[in-house]
Amino acid sequence: MPELMINAGEVFDGVDLLGPTSVGVDDGRISWVGPASEAPQAAQVLDVDGTLLPGLFDLHFHHFLLLKEPISGGERDVSLDLPPLIAAKIFQAAWGAETWLSSGVTTVRDAGAPDYLAVAMREAVADGWTEGPRVFASGPLIAQHGGIRLGNEDHVEEVTGEVEARKTARLQLKRGVDVLKIYGASSIGGGGGRLIGPPGWPQLSEPEMRAIVEEGHKAGRLASAHAVSSASIKNAVRAGVDWVDHADILDDEAIELLLEHDTPIVPTQAIAWSLANYGLEMGFGKHIAEKAKEMAALAQEGLSRAWQAGVRMAAGTDADNPRASIAQECVLFTEIGMDPIDALRAATSASAEALHQEDSLGRIEVGKVADLIAVDGNPAERISDLANVDVVIKEGAVVRGDERLQSGAA
Repeated sequence: MPELMINAGEVFDGVDLLGPTSVGVDDGRISWVGPASEAPQAAQVLDVDGTLLPGLFDLHFHHFLLLKEPISGGERDVSLDLPPLIAAKIFQAAWGAETWLSSGVTTVRDAGAPDYLAVAMREAVADGWTEGPRVFASGPLIAQHGGIRLGNEDHVEEVTGEVEARKTARLQLKRGVDVLKIYGASSIGGGGGRLIGPPGWPQLSEPEMRAIVEEGHKAGRLASAHAVSSASIKNAVRAGVDWVDHADILDDEAIELLLEHDTPIVPTQAIAWSLANYGLEMGFGKHIAEKAKEMAALAQEGLSRAWQAGVRMAAGTDADNPRASIAQECVLFTEIGMDPIDALRAATSASAEALHQEDSLGRIEVGKVADLIAVDGNPAERISDLANVDVVIKEGAVVRGDERLQSGAA
């Protein structure tokens, strides 16, 4: 007898719509999927009026950079990103984890924090010290010497040359990272250190990146690259990264390389959308908000061409506040030409594939981990409905919406 039977009017299984379906859960995994009329009795029952989906992914999240409230009293300073007291950092991160879980995200890749705090968050969530999505952790970004802007040096480990790049990757693996994060280009602000250049000017050479990727793959770990410009994207793809973060500027050659290597993009459109619409409110300088608007339009054009060409895409936000959610990222996916169901795939099964976790996550299928969410409405028809999360189930445990549980068979 299943511990829990979920009866849903509509089910998106990570790939397709199944129509009215019941899903059984036992010992944290999906044990039964089929018509309600054939469903076995269960200890508890949960009826879903809207749509049942797999738990969502955010492959570019920063527990320690998500802000709850706008910064007041002037322009944002990096010292405000991470409060000086470690206790404040941890409480901030726990709030971020709970917020993202409540929104339906059951798996995140923390894309890096100082002092291997993302690894610590992975362990804290796994050990039950705080509720949150399961965490696949990156360490500090691996960047070239002088590549990160002044004041953010604690977010990176800087290298020059293949030997240093390889050594740093090995040491990060020793510290327990799951995904090596390569800082392959400047950000949309256009600068690193005092070397102010155009957005996305390339950093780290292809051989330096390849050394990092090789070390990760030897240990069965992954590597992603923060790459904004076409040149940096091409460097990263040729170096063998598992996916490219951002990919704001895409030329035809970059798109062809992504297709040739079957390398996915995690576009993180939500952060540019957030900076463009709320940058000033969040305490960023006017130049950042204006540059974000410019880059968002440029990114949408390139991403649209990439999607039409067949480039794989997965979901991540790089969010600086809760409005820049995975639900918003999926809305932005539809603005580059995805159908709503394609956007849902990007946030579920396609993300599981990018993370090499498709054997256990990202689908509603017997044997998979029981990460499930229920939303009011049908996001396969109206993608905005994805924001209406009523129920969140992680590893078979109802963490939101437990008041809707009913007793099943005696």
